[in-house]
Amino acid sequence: MAMSLGINILSVVLFIPAFMLSYLRPQSTYGLKWLFLVIAFLGAALAPISVLLSHWGGGVAFSLRITVLAILVLFAIICSRYPFFHRLSILIFPYLIFVNIGAIGLDALDNTSYVFYSSSNWIFAHIISGVLTYASITLAAIVSFSVYLSQKNLKNKQSNQITTLLPSINECNDIQTKLLIFAEVILVCGFISGLSLQYFSTGVILIFDHKTVFTILAMLVIAIILFLQERTGVRGKIAVRFIMFAYLLLTLAYPGVKFVAQIVI
Repeated sequence: MAMSLGINILSVVLFIPAFMLSYLRPQSTYGLKWLFLVIAFLGAALAPISVLLSHWGGGVAFSLRITVLAILVLFAIICSRYPFFHRLSILIFPYLIFVNIGAIGLDALDNTSYVFYSSSNWIFAHIISGVLTYASITLAAIVSFSVYLSQKNLKNKQSNQITTLLPSINECNDIQTKLLIFAEVILVCGFISGLSLQYFSTGVILIFDHKTVFTILAMLVIAIILFLQERTGVRGKIAVRFIMFAYLLLTLAYPGVKFVAQIVI
């Protein structure tokens, strides 16, 4: 069932103030930043709530919107602990706006044939773990991209308006590692819960489908980058490539599988 055009447009428009504030008035008070973050959160929540009033959506557009909402929640939690994280709004909000627009384009595909019904709380816990994992690896990818931009400008002895607004490299490195650890822990827990659900529903503990393969690869890639960071302190381009690869794998495993199921199959 397609979302109304008005809700779709409003959900995107409400992201714009937070992005404009991060770009035009980066030195604004934290109170104003939190106000615009709340406005963006309301925009992200509009479409999912309108769907959840009747059912849990099973389509790719709904999944993207839930992911955007989870990213904002995680972003807000980190900002409450590390105020400098607000400065990443200049990278995060364009990404969220882009994803929201993509969800609008895919909204027509979320018809009643992709409504998800289940009475099992374990299934919903498994879904939530997947959403949190994808949200955390997305933020880690954005943080690593911020580090890459800053290091590139330092190497070239250049700067631009965007990089001057970003957090310091050391601040980003610390948050990046914590996000990767969080993503790995939640991903492992979600994978184990998925195996349990698979076993109790089919009697088979592991089925090597696309989602399973991509998830296992993502776990390995995140584990490798965490190991390399601990042992060698690897950062910069190498870290960005590993994290982006993990992000790509989870994109294929989570919204990618839904996209193929709805459009290709």
